[in-house]
Amino acid sequence: MDSTSHFDSSMLMSAPKEVCKVLSVEDDADYQMALMNSLSALQYDGKKVEFLKVSSASEAAIVIAENPDIAVIFLDVVMETDHAGLGLVGTIREVIGNDLVRIVLLTGQPGMMPTDNLVGQYDIDDYWCKSDLTQAHLQTIVLSNIRTWEHLLAMQEARHSMQLLLFSSQRLSSKKDILEYTHSILEEVSHLLKIEQGGIVCFFNSEQEKLEDALIVAASGEYAPYVHQFASMAIKDEILTEAARQTSLSKKHTFVEGFSVLYFSNKELDGRDYIVVVKLNRNLSCNEVNLLQVFCENISAGFRNVALNNKLSELAYIEPTSGIHNKNWLVREIRHMFSWEREKAKLLMLHVEDLAYTESVLGTKYCDQLTLSLYEYLCDFFDNAVDVALFERDTIVMVIYDNKEYHEANLEQVIHPNVMVEDAIHSLDLTISLVNFADFPNYEAEQLVSVGKSTLERAKYEGVSFLAFSEALASAMFSRYELLKELRDVILQDEMQVYFQPKVSLIDHKLIGFEALARWKNRSGNFVSPEQFIALAESSGLVDKLDQQILRKTCKAINELKAIGVNVPISVNVAGNEIARPSYFEQFTTILREENIDNNLIELEITESQFIEEKTTINRHLDTLKEIGVRVNIDDFGTGYSSLTYLSTLSVSTIKIDQSFVWRMQDSAKDWKILKMIIELGRSLGLDVIAEGIETEQQKAHLLTLGCEQGQGYLFAKPMPLADVMAWVKS
Repeated sequence: MDSTSHFDSSMLMSAPKEVCKVLSVEDDADYQMALMNSLSALQYDGKKVEFLKVSSASEAAIVIAENPDIAVIFLDVVMETDHAGLGLVGTIREVIGNDLVRIVLLTGQPGMMPTDNLVGQYDIDDYWCKSDLTQAHLQTIVLSNIRTWEHLLAMQEARHSMQLLLFSSQRLSSKKDILEYTHSILEEVSHLLKIEQGGIVCFFNSEQEKLEDALIVAASGEYAPYVHQFASMAIKDEILTEAARQTSLSKKHTFVEGFSVLYFSNKELDGRDYIVVVKLNRNLSCNEVNLLQVFCENISAGFRNVALNNKLSELAYIEPTSGIHNKNWLVREIRHMFSWEREKAKLLMLHVEDLAYTESVLGTKYCDQLTLSLYEYLCDFFDNAVDVALFERDTIVMVIYDNKEYHEANLEQVIHPNVMVEDAIHSLDLTISLVNFADFPNYEAEQLVSVGKSTLERAKYEGVSFLAFSEALASAMFSRYELLKELRDVILQDEMQVYFQPKVSLIDHKLIGFEALARWKNRSGNFVSPEQFIALAESSGLVDKLDQQILRKTCKAINELKAIGVNVPISVNVAGNEIARPSYFEQFTTILREENIDNNLIELEITESQFIEEKTTINRHLDTLKEIGVRVNIDDFGTGYSSLTYLSTLSVSTIKIDQSFVWRMQDSAKDWKILKMIIELGRSLGLDVIAEGIETEQQKAHLLTLGCEQGQGYLFAKPMPLADVMAWVKS
């Protein structure tokens, strides 16, 4: 065994992994596919992120056992049984024994913990409602949890290595304080070598100071009086002084007649070299030298073990880069609050807008300093007692103890703070959520933080700077969850209805086509607004399933209309991000082929805003559709607030004028001019122009005057079920 105890970090850390594994445990194949699509291009620190997916807890247990290096698990609560997800958590932590993998629990109810405080009982790292997860936030969750997993993996491997090294020195391994540990070293060495005369001294120094100025931290025997003095006071023998100097330079143990000088390094953790001088009134035997060398390996690992234990305790509650307390610390503080503290405590969660963009432009170091400056600014702004923690990279959470009422007006300086970074002022925009503890006395600490996060996400979704959590908001979140659950059942059972609204020639009222529209009547017998349920479907990963169902039912309607001699195209609406998916074209053509539909009888409608959002990837898919004879229409044209130059680059056939322009054209000269410009622009580009929302003869006459010859609206017919369409056509 090499006598040096210089610690190589490779002893503690495995070779860098080129792949980070993420597992999705989800019995809803559509949501799982949406999850994979949202994360498919994700990379972490130059490494590929590999995604594994299973549809049941039993399959997951096998995959997890076979892949102990999975970093993150997205886990649905309810699968083959109501408690399958939570049962899997117990299997992972207790049966498989994997306490490193980060588990993100997915459910439908935002902000609410599972019953019986299950999150508190199970080792779950994050808890989210599916409908609240955006693509950007999904990526943030994956990256932050992979980073945490890597840190914990390194710490675990370090602890494992040290446990093996310290097996023969149980008494040393129980020491947690560095001074206590050094005293124990002297006792153990004295015991091993049966030192009756002489003594042992332990001191440490750094490369910046002379050896003789090193501080003695522990001593025994004849060196005992020199504790807390300089090494030069105790070590006066020239041979010993030279041996100590040689040990410090070579970083290896040195054995000379009557002395053993042992070297231990802990620079990675506290920047120090530790030197132990053992003085004997006899020479060591070969067996004693070997025994001492083996024991020194345990001592060296022990130094690191003590420091790592302190470091792990710190990491449990401190964000290492900024030094700011983390979410775990804040939850602990809330949990330990007195009742009188909760009565006046408020939780503020603050999200820094566009921090990721700032980091990509100005660098990580700049953003670290920005976060620290914001932290200091907030501590100064709230002059009463306040707890501050870093919830996420771009989110700070605070607990304020005062009786003030906080609202958007008196938080203006917090919503738009100016902080100093690198001697320059940086202006920030924050989104803030507030939870008043006194209003929710039965909420656990984790629930308070969770609803604060859900409220913050709701504020960002609504585009407001400040939002307070309330009973009304909690009820709205619960209603949204119930609506999502019902929508999921309707889509999975293929119960969504399709209505058809005719498109006609404004000149002679001749039928030129239909638009297919999804319609949903909920269990209470009321129609749910398409804007509401389509947004829910998109946020929950159900929109692709919905699109396919509407397309297939539209194809069946085309065939039924053909049977009575009506051969006109029907347009279906599709989300821009859906048509940009690589698999969309194959799924689309498969349905047309299975239903035996001519390609020229089906049209796709995509809103202008979605064209703009997906313009970098969507055009090649439009070219493919054009090649097979499928026409593509721009819906709600004029509402996209973008340059119209993109029209010349897209393979589209028709632009549909948004109904708002039709309704306002008689009262607004500006809308009249915009309408005229759109119609002339479409005609100059060789595109068909259809006006939506025509309700009066006067509107129709104005549109004809402007040159628009096609339209749809209540003037001609409302959206109708297929049976009513058949009767309408015959009449």
